[in-house]
Amino acid sequence: MSGRPLKYGVIAAAGKGTRAYPRTSYVPKPLFTFENQTLLEKNVYIQLKVLKVPELYIIVGHLKEQVLSEVERIRRHYPHAKIHTAEWTGKGLASDIAALGDRIDGDFSVILGDEFYMDMNHQALAKLWSQKKKAEAMIAVLKSDLLSEIRKNYSVELEGTRVMKLVEKPDSPPNDLLGLGTYIFSPEYFKAFRETPPSNKSGVVELTDVIDLMSHKYEVHAGLVKGRYYNINSLADYYSATCRIRSEKFHKFRTTLVVPAFNNERTLPDVLQDFRGRVNEIIVADMGSSDRTVEIARKAGAKVIQATESAGNPHGAQIIYRAFREASGDILVLATADGNFRANDLPKLLEYMKDSDMVVGTRTTRQLMEQGTNLGPLYRWLNVALGKLLEILWWDLEPRFTDIGCIYRAIWKDSFLKIAEELRATDRTYLAEMMIGILRFHMRCIEIPVSLYRRYGSVRTETTSEQWQYFFSVLRLIFGRRFTLLGKLFRVS
Repeated sequence: MSGRPLKYGVIAAAGKGTRAYPRTSYVPKPLFTFENQTLLEKNVYIQLKVLKVPELYIIVGHLKEQVLSEVERIRRHYPHAKIHTAEWTGKGLASDIAALGDRIDGDFSVILGDEFYMDMNHQALAKLWSQKKKAEAMIAVLKSDLLSEIRKNYSVELEGTRVMKLVEKPDSPPNDLLGLGTYIFSPEYFKAFRETPPSNKSGVVELTDVIDLMSHKYEVHAGLVKGRYYNINSLADYYSATCRIRSEKFHKFRTTLVVPAFNNERTLPDVLQDFRGRVNEIIVADMGSSDRTVEIARKAGAKVIQATESAGNPHGAQIIYRAFREASGDILVLATADGNFRANDLPKLLEYMKDSDMVVGTRTTRQLMEQGTNLGPLYRWLNVALGKLLEILWWDLEPRFTDIGCIYRAIWKDSFLKIAEELRATDRTYLAEMMIGILRFHMRCIEIPVSLYRRYGSVRTETTSEQWQYFFSVLRLIFGRRFTLLGKLFRVS
């Protein structure tokens, strides 16, 4: 590559991402995360470390303050790199790149900010560019068995490696070559842009039209790359890619079971035995038990975390959050110490974890309720009402909840850490607080039916007054977190 080095890199991180609405109303697509890294961070790495550009321009526009904040964070990881930001033109990607004409005086690479490249050999593209001394442009292509992928991007017709024709979103792709959003250009791009007429369809100059024009005037080549590629056009694309990536690596993820306990010496042994061998780690979060609960937990090989502030509170939340923080697992599962829930449902929770940030159980499916459970009709319907209220207040995120108080749930640890600063509940409203946190951070929460069994031993049934008190506590929390003014009035933030 020494014969023709790349002097600049460009990342397009400005688009509105309307096809990924409603999430893109709050989070720009370049800040969508994969494997706990944003797309922007991943593409900056490709530009600086793989393509080895010494100077990088990031085009910003939609929700630009968020993108600028992420750029500033990324800069700290590359103290010796020159990373600049540039405003979008609002006239399309080709115009955004052309606006950099007075700052770019050498060969440059371009990567679209909403594309995710996994284990892809971009260095092969740079190597080919260094060999094609007369090339004025180069595009990355990938062989794809899915015509639907090519229809969503663009097709490429070649003679050898030379590009003869490009077609944006073709109805009938001519081959199995998928055009990617990675390009290399010489400064001739800026001249070609000025000569390219606006598209009849969009009314702006399209990047594929510029490259197509260049292919007729100059040498434009295609570089075949290998690896995994995901074009994040819509939310469905994002969730599909997330699920596929997690599914491939799911066997590597560790699972921690957290069991809140308060004087459960009679029931805890069966619960620990039920989950033993099904999870990688068990943590018993003891709320200040006065019986043999802690002794039993330790004897069974569980890690024990004992409460300080919430000692004696059977619904203490901060000790549970502390257990989450100290857990070694990638996935955190929460279940009761009284035998209400069984390990048989654990595979269901874990399967849906591939597709979401948190999975919560619902106890409202009658066929899955053992006779004699103490889930009374009033308590059940109060939880249904609160779940439906969450749906209404966060309607744009399309949640579906029928049981806001089910403790049996799973959450990715990195998702928990994102919302952890907002989690301040000290009582059992923490169950609703976790769900609200996921919604407030525009993450995905899925509810699935789980079996509900009778609790072992004697059970104290809550009074009607206590159930209504719980309802109004959660109601106060929901409105306080959803509306700033009410939050200040209720002293809830």
